[in-house]
Amino acid sequence: MDYTTILIIIAVAVVLKNLVPKLVKFGEPDKAPNKGEWHYKVRFAKLNKELYDQSNSEEREELLYYYTQKLRQKDNYGEASFQEMPKLLQVVYLIDELEMEVQNGGLLQFFTNSSGQYAQETLEALELVGDGKATGLLEEAVKIINEHSGLMEITKTKLEGMHLHTIFKTSDLYNNESLMEAMNALDNKFYDLKSSYSKLKMVYFEKHKEELWEKLNQN
Repeated sequence: MDYTTILIIIAVAVVLKNLVPKLVKFGEPDKAPNKGEWHYKVRFAKLNKELYDQSNSEEREELLYYYTQKLRQKDNYGEASFQEMPKLLQVVYLIDELEMEVQNGGLLQFFTNSSGQYAQETLEALELVGDGKATGLLEEAVKIINEHSGLMEITKTKLEGMHLHTIFKTSDLYNNESLMEAMNALDNKFYDLKSSYSKLKMVYFEKHKEELWEKLNQN
């Protein structure tokens, strides 16, 4: 084999190396970017009696969490998706949101994020599961927020889609020393509860789950 032939073979190999992958991928749909494990679990979340019964206690909480998040994402956490949720799932969702916000950034974070729109419903959810201590602390937090912000009473009138940070600068809220002192004291009391409301949430769910299975089967 002469030198020229070898060069031709090498040249053809280089062309094929670059061309074949393009031909193989031609016409394939673009792959969605990796949105992380959380988004994946929400997207493919399912909930039914069979899945729930086959799961352990930790898996059951995850089933409920990701399924309620999936329902809320239907309209990007709008009012319609919340109202369409069965009452039992509303209770689960509200208490999960409260726990997540308080554990991540305290009660003030709960109010300044979208979860604060549902302060009244969250109070009702805590009452339903029978956690008097958490209910009392959240009521006290609502009172403190109203005293410092001059807002309408959250416990009587919802903020109609407005978040605290859209009415006041978040920095103003967090720079308010008396507000922060009062909220931090409540945060510590909430932490002392060690998420008792989350445990009571599951007890409440167990009592009423058969009604939910019937509703889900009808859909």
